[in-house]
Amino acid sequence: MQPNFLSIGAAKCATSTISALIGQHPDVFMVSKEVSFFSDDEIYAKGFDWYESLFDNAGGVKMRGEGSNRYTMKEVFPNAVSRIISYTTDLKLIYIVRNPIARIASHWIEKRSHGGEDVHYDFNKAVRINREWLVDSSNYWQQINVFRSHFSDERIHIIFYEDFKTDQGTVMRRCFEFLNVDPDVPLVEPNIHLNPSTGKQVPINFLSRLRSYSLYRYGVEIIPKPWRDPLRKRFLFKEVKGRPQWSLEAREWVADVLETDTRRFLEYYGKPKDFWKLRDVGY
Repeated sequence: MQPNFLSIGAAKCATSTISALIGQHPDVFMVSKEVSFFSDDEIYAKGFDWYESLFDNAGGVKMRGEGSNRYTMKEVFPNAVSRIISYTTDLKLIYIVRNPIARIASHWIEKRSHGGEDVHYDFNKAVRINREWLVDSSNYWQQINVFRSHFSDERIHIIFYEDFKTDQGTVMRRCFEFLNVDPDVPLVEPNIHLNPSTGKQVPINFLSRLRSYSLYRYGVEIIPKPWRDPLRKRFLFKEVKGRPQWSLEAREWVADVLETDTRRFLEYYGKPKDFWKLRDVGY
């Protein structure tokens, strides 16, 4: 059984929460975990039969979907969109976005909390060194235009994180209207909040430096496996209690990179040009 809608990102824009809320609708089946089928080569190699088996339990519901934030990271996963198009264009797409400055900070925390090896431990250096993950994926106009070349605007629904935060009910009703299911169905758990950045644990900077040495890997191997995770959490990781601090130079550079794209995206989707303040230190 094939899906007929996809949630395509972006990362750290309440995508996990919104996907879970969509899945609560009785006429919608949503794969519970991020599949990344079209983006990740190893998963894509499992084939379409494996992918479609994920929807075997959908029953007779009207809408079947899955979501991956990696579908709108074309610089990191350049084959994702072409694979989706080759598979089918008979899809509806949901794209969730957020102030890029806030999204970048949350995405860095997320990547660091998964072990930290994918992104630089210094946030203000990471925005340049890991630009493809953090900054380029915040060029929402560029990302969605790759899809718009093959999907009509009627098949694309944009959700702004800021709207969801202030009026969740209206945002979800509009989303269900887009999916052509009853928009007034009460949700079982309307107040869930999944995968927040606050409270995650990230490696201390010393650990990030130490990982580059072979002695570190040897030391890890001699520690009994049952002890590794408790020791890691207690001594080598720290809890995230706030956003990383932007340097003025990094903030201005990112704003310069994103400004034109952000303005075009906001204008096209009906938001005032100052809806997101890229240079406002309050973010």
